[in-house]
Amino acid sequence: MMALLKKNMVVIGIVVVALGALFYFYSSGGSAPLLSSDEANGSPVSQEILATLGNLRTIKLDNSVFSDPLFVSLSDFGVTIPPAAAGRRNPFAPVGSSGSTPPASTGTTTGSSTSAR
Repeated sequence: MMALLKKNMVVIGIVVVALGALFYFYSSGGSAPLLSSDEANGSPVSQEILATLGNLRTIKLDNSVFSDPLFVSLSDFGVTIPPAAAGRRNPFAPVGSSGSTPPASTGTTTGSSTSAR
């Protein structure tokens, strides 16, 4: 009986802690409203931003600027960038390799290999 109680002591402890956490969560969680009346009206900063956005909607652009002779006389002095290679074929290959897959081995080996040490 004592061995069974010792084995279940951990489980009982976890259940007691979980019930305590649930009690704390539900007893203290509902006291404050999610949205107060001050936040519902909006702050002066948000009201100013909304007024500015309203003013931006009334702006009309004059397209006659693009047909003006001074605008048409402008020329583009941009530099054309030639296309270049965009990196290695295999970015995960070791540095210095060609980036292609390694050649397949022929499978033939000799009985001994001679190497200088």
